[in-house]
This record gives sequence, C-alpha cells and structure tokens, in this order.
Amino acid sequence: LQATPPSAMRAWDTENGIDKSKRWRTLRYTYLLLMVLAFSLETNTIFVATQVLTQLATAQRVAGRQEQMLNVGADSDMIGGLFSMRKEVTASMVDFLLKNFEFEYCTVRFHFVTGLLSFALAQALRVRYALRKYEALSMSGMCCLLTVASGMLTYTNANTITYGGYVNLMKRQFQLSINFLMTRAKSGPMSAVTFLFACLTIIYAIKGWISPEFAYFDSDWDDNRRALWRFR
Repeated sequence: LQATPPSAMRAWDTENGIDKSKRWRTLRYTYLLLMVLAFSLETNTIFVATQVLTQLATAQRVAGRQEQMLNVGADSDMIGGLFSMRKEVTASMVDFLLKNFEFEYCTVRFHFVTGLLSFALAQALRVRYALRKYEALSMSGMCCLLTVASGMLTYTNANTITYGGYVNLMKRQFQLSINFLMTRAKSGPMSAVTFLFACLTIIYAIKGWISPEFAYFDSDWDDNRRALWRFR
C-alpha cells in the first residue's frame, strides 16, 4: 500500500481528494504497522515455543529439582536412583506450564492471538484501500475481516482457560515481561537494550500515526527519469 497508485487510479483519487487526505495516509500507515506487528509477534511465538519444547525435552527448569538421596528406599513419591527427583503431580498440562513456564505460556498465548488479530485488521484495511473506488464492495470485504477478528476475540474471552480473558492475559503478560527484564538486568545489557527498543517502537509509532509521511505521487522528476530509462 505504500507504493504509488497505478495510473488508472490517479485521476479518480485526485478527483475525490484521496491524494490529499490525511485519513487515507493514516490508513496506509496503520496497515504497515499492523503487518510489522503481526510478523514480529508470530515470529516471537515460534521462537519461545521452540525454546520451551527444548527445555521440556531436556528436563530443564522443571519444578522438583534433582536431589541427592542417600537412601531412597520404597518412597512412592520419589523416582530415579541415587540422584532422584521428587514427583510433581498437577491437575493438567496447563497447571504444569503455569507452575514452571508461566512467562513463556503467557507470551505464546498473548502473542499468537494478538498476531492473528493484527493480521486480520491489517487485511481489512488493505481491502478497504485497494477497493476504495468501489465503496460498497470495499466496506463489505473490510467488515468481513473485522467479523473474523471480533469473532476470534469473542471466542477467546468466552472460552478462557486462565486469567479471565484477553485483557487480563495482556496485563499479566506485561507484568511477567517487566519482571523478566528486571530479573536479568544484572546479567548483561540486552535487557536494557530490549526495553529501550520497545519504548522507541511505541514513541515513533505514535509520532508517525499523528503525522503520516507517506507521499501519494512520485515527483515529476522521477516520472521523467523513468520515461527516459524506458526510451533507452
């Protein structure tokens, strides 16, 4: 959506004031941010989920650390040999994850759902802009995608497993993220760098949303230069 519109649309956009409209520039800018957000969240979801699977496969960070036992005997609560591990009984897999991997569990759930919502909203804006010449058709396509997004959010809230819905999941994930960065602040500079980039992302996103810088037409000089290259 950031490319210059085709020549077939330029006359119509000029006639209807699309080329000078701040609302349409904001729409294009919002679409770009939502697509970047969706890609970033889904990538992080895959990364965190893969790390958790690796830790589970190697029994890392699981509650019930190995304890050195001199006399295991017939204790039914212990498994293993000389270096044994106490059994941890949980009611479900979710309870196990919340006890041992709550940060990762919240991150994967929140980022996955938010990434899907961001992608659906971005495509809704894309349809509205791409078919802007046909208002009824573009509104129908946009509303269809918004229906999917709102339906996903409604289903998430109606069938919540933990935390009582999407909003509470978001709050908990933010709390755990802050705690994660603060806990590892003394381990190296990457926690501070991550927090800095997150703040800059929000600041520049708001700055760009208030005054989008997308141009509509290329300059006449660029048009003439492309025509010259075609002639050659």
